Amino acid sequence: MRPFLFAIVAIVAITAMGQKHTLRATKYHPGMGGAGWVTASGARIDNAKLKNYEIRWVALSHDMFSRHGFRLGDTIEVTCENVEKLNGLWVVKDKMGKHLRKRIDFLLPRHDNYGFSHTTVTIEKKK
Repeated sequence: MRPFLFAIVAIVAITAMGQKHTLRATKYHPGMGGAGWVTASGARIDNAKLKNYEIRWVALSHDMFSRHGFRLGDTIEVTCENVEKLNGLWVVKDKMGKHLRKRIDFLLPRHDNYGFSHTTVTIEKKK
């Protein structure tokens, strides 16, 4: 990678740290809306771990990567006032469709709806 391009990528990644973003939250699970068993990061979803809530993975909309410097593998802290179970640390393992903006998708078991209904969350990138 050229030094100039590398410097720009590093600056964008650093600027995402510490900034808070408010996003519309939805949920997904393997087999829903084209979601498969392998994420954009190449991670394979273990259904048994997912059912036991041992996986805390999210997908972000493309604008969060291109405009705000998020990357696959980043750990984010989620704050949600009306769905307390969403609060805490999650790992960015997937990307959403290119047409979506300011969105986050939580990977959850099929049977759990976490009380989603026009839910918004605030996220902040962690080290």
